Amino acid sequence: MTHYYCSTYSKDYIYKGLVLYNSLQKYDKDFHFFIICAQDEVKYLLEKIELSNATLISMKDIENDDWELANIKSTRNDKEYIWTSKASILLYLLNHFSELDHIIWLDGDTAFLSDPQPIFDEWGNYSVFLTEEQYKGKYEWLSKIYGVYNTGFMGFKRDQNALRCLQWFREKLIEWCFDKPEKGRWSDQMYVNDWVTRFDNVGVAGNLGINANLYISSQNTVTKEDDNLYINGDKLILFHYYGFKYFNGNEFDLCAHGHFPTNQIIQWIFVPYIQACNEVMDIISNIDKDFYYKQTPNGRIIKNYFNLASNIDGYEDKYNFCTIISEKDLSEGLEFYNSLTKHAEKTCLWICCLDDITYNTLANMELENVILIDIKNIEEQELLNVKNTRNASEYRWTLKAPLIYYILKNNYNIHYMIYADLDARFDSNVTNAFSKWKENPVFIWKNEIDQDTQQEYGINLTSLIGFKREKDAFNFLRMWRDKCIKGCYD
Repeated sequence: MTHYYCSTYSKDYIYKGLVLYNSLQKYDKDFHFFIICAQDEVKYLLEKIELSNATLISMKDIENDDWELANIKSTRNDKEYIWTSKASILLYLLNHFSELDHIIWLDGDTAFLSDPQPIFDEWGNYSVFLTEEQYKGKYEWLSKIYGVYNTGFMGFKRDQNALRCLQWFREKLIEWCFDKPEKGRWSDQMYVNDWVTRFDNVGVAGNLGINANLYISSQNTVTKEDDNLYINGDKLILFHYYGFKYFNGNEFDLCAHGHFPTNQIIQWIFVPYIQACNEVMDIISNIDKDFYYKQTPNGRIIKNYFNLASNIDGYEDKYNFCTIISEKDLSEGLEFYNSLTKHAEKTCLWICCLDDITYNTLANMELENVILIDIKNIEEQELLNVKNTRNASEYRWTLKAPLIYYILKNNYNIHYMIYADLDARFDSNVTNAFSKWKENPVFIWKNEIDQDTQQEYGINLTSLIGFKREKDAFNFLRMWRDKCIKGCYD
């Protein structure tokens, strides 16, 4: 039996959409994909790729079939309009393609990790098939804002129950569908909350492996047996990479929504997805080198920063240091960099740039074994709230713990990080410093001054301080961060 799927591909999402399509090619032996092209250039590019199991449809065809949808287009941003058009697209496909006895909507940022047949086995005779967000415990309140069910996956049969549901859904989406919680509504999801009771024969998947996501996987137990992944014993079939952001092929935000992956989830679920995205990007570039412009991660908050090269290219053997540089101390920062590279064969320096001039200057220099972090990447609201209450030195001190935590959190092959002030200089091999660290989670230098001065300025120096990537060190980092945000003054 042929499995029928559909999705909308915008220019921003086409690389994700092609990863989804390729995953179906790998795991579904009999499928057909209806791709709605949000822009003409998307359709043109996909025609060049010649997808054998796909039908390409222009969004203009949907709009010509549904003038009410077309009339509200100017009132929604691109993302909101794609949400708004879901029901109209599904009705269009059922009306124009008589062979469809069912259709599954998939968001473009999903991908199959195994054979989808268990989806259809569990769907059975239900007219409509849904998956839950699985918000539970302390997260249950999210259901009241973002919905009980995730509309990145929705299945509809060709029967009266499903058609009645879709027609009602279409009217509601055209009436209101925005990316903001308002009066019990948000996007297209809150409309689905009562479908189990509003409409007949609506089923909900019990298998956690259908439309799983980072939140679901982080709240449950993920295991690997042979080449298969399982969530609480359910085979992982379809994963939803919502919030994933691709920058330049090496730097990524794994999830912009604040859920945090474990090392295993990064390695088993995200690294293969990243590699698949890079392969697709190469295909797109070979067809049209100007389709995507190279993006940089600077200028935006990044919740789950991940550096691919740092985790798969032997960075575990490097000495990792970080520091903070502004425009006025660029020369001092370069002196520190030179002293470090002179006395360490394998070193990597992570530099937090406090302004655009610093970032752009260092980027243009293309320094070997240097990774740049824009201050905006780590400036979450708690930091921004105190930024204007501190002078430049005080804010730099406040940033130390957040910077170290930010780098260590997701980059699983970076086993430790040493922060160094810019006025530090190495006069001998850096291994001399590491020889005393041994098994301790934190490495700190004692302030070799008289006791009275120690009482006033502290016993230990934070101008050179190291943390291992382990539980106790993270606990110290979080405590230090919270204390500095609460108060850090000269």
